[in-house]
Amino acid sequence: CLLIARVETRARAELARRLAPVDYAPFEVIEHLAFDDEIEVAADVLTNSSRLGTDVLVKIASTKSQDHLLAISGRANLPEVVTDVIVDRGETKVIRRLANNTSARFSEAGFSGMVAHAERDDELTEILGLRIDLPIKLLRDLLRRAKEAVRDRLMAIAPQSVRDEIRRVLG
Repeated sequence: CLLIARVETRARAELARRLAPVDYAPFEVIEHLAFDDEIEVAADVLTNSSRLGTDVLVKIASTKSQDHLLAISGRANLPEVVTDVIVDRGETKVIRRLANNTSARFSEAGFSGMVAHAERDDELTEILGLRIDLPIKLLRDLLRRAKEAVRDRLMAIAPQSVRDEIRRVLG
């Protein structure tokens, strides 16, 4: 970690890229790279490293940049406590990536926050409308607020099971 702090960004980024997929990478090094202010260094580790725990992800999501949030949003199997922080702090690009992450889990408050973001974002409305884990009452709220054109696009691209649910909600 002492050596990492002394090398240039390009070298730290290369180290992060190589260590991120390694399941047995040194925990302290991975954490140090994840907290790096330079997103070129932190991104691969934030998105791909299995060595980062939930507490570390929450701390980073609570304090770092939108680019850091964007990288975390692409992680597999994000727990609710992390997605709640991202929904609270994230801007449009971050929220869209998070909504597209099918393995991310959301609390009811997290889903509510995303539906609130969707009120002014047609693309996010479509993404959320296609999520099979969106609670029915929030799907109703989302569809009620959606423009007619967005509803039509959802009906055109949704899988049959989601289309049936949309028809039921709209009815």
